[in-house]
Amino acid sequence: MFDTLRFILKNAMRSKRRALLTMVSVALSFCLLAVLMALYRALFLSPPDTPGQALRLVVHHKVSLTQEMPLSYERKIAALPGVKDVISLRWFGGIYKDARDPRNNFAQFGIEPDHFFNVHPEFSMPQEQIAAFENQKTACIASRALAAKL
Repeated sequence: MFDTLRFILKNAMRSKRRALLTMVSVALSFCLLAVLMALYRALFLSPPDTPGQALRLVVHHKVSLTQEMPLSYERKIAALPGVKDVISLRWFGGIYKDARDPRNNFAQFGIEPDHFFNVHPEFSMPQEQIAAFENQKTACIASRALAAKL
């Protein structure tokens, strides 16, 4: 067994350039396969959209999610025919508890509470909780899983 392994290694390292190029090509092939599998999964195996998601159009700044669009665009979008409501989500990099622990990071958006449930009808809450959310400036909405985790 060890003689066979020694023979394979000796012949593989006879030309170091060829061995390196072979390893790089195999690694590149696996990376390409992983990217293609991820694309296939994202395009064809994702869960179907809810009716609210299918009718929603998301517009964001051309640079980044953290860059805000001008407020005048919100009025222009709301004036377009067929638009029922417009909401602005402002991403901020808040951290829950300890900033050094990466498990405490999650998406956090500042929103306008009076328009949120018009644009996102798939989120359901009891009416008294919606009223409390709209009246308190420090209120937030979290999923059951996120609330249980944190």
